[in-house]
Parts: sequence; C-alpha cells; structure tokens
Amino acid sequence: MAKSIGVVECNCYSDVVAAADRMVKAANIHLARQEQIGDAQVALIFEGDTDEVTRAAEAAKKTAPETLKATVIANTSSRVLSVFRL
Repeated sequence: MAKSIGVVECNCYSDVVAAADRMVKAANIHLARQEQIGDAQVALIFEGDTDEVTRAAEAAKKTAPETLKATVIANTSSRVLSVFRL
C-alpha cells in the first residue's frame, strides 16, 4: 500500500487533541507531529497507508466538523515526504 500523509487543521487546540485521539482509535496511523500556525491555529500531520489515513481523516472530521479541516495527500511523492521529514 502507498504511503500517504494527512493534515488536520483547527482553530482550537483541544479539538485537535480530541481529533488525534479519535484518529488513532479508528485507524492504524502514525502521528508525525503538530505545528502551531499563527496565534490560534494548530495543524496535526499524520501518515500511514492510504486507506488508514483516509479513515483517520474521516474520523477527525466528526470531532469538530464546524472548525476542523482534514486533508489527505494519497500516494505522497518522496520529494514531498523529504521536505516535511516524514
């Protein structure tokens, strides 16, 4: 299965923590890191097989659908992975 990455972004840190918990319970993924984006926004980067990353992103969206965005980059290029050190 191809390696993929996902990114969850939210304006509320507690929602990102809740999303991370829901994601690891729903799918076999690796939480790579979290990044502070500006004053309030937080991003969580995760990786795994495409199906698992997609499942985790869908689980995250259910945590706080009004404030949380989840994106999946399927079959991620090795050049992109190296930029993000994944």
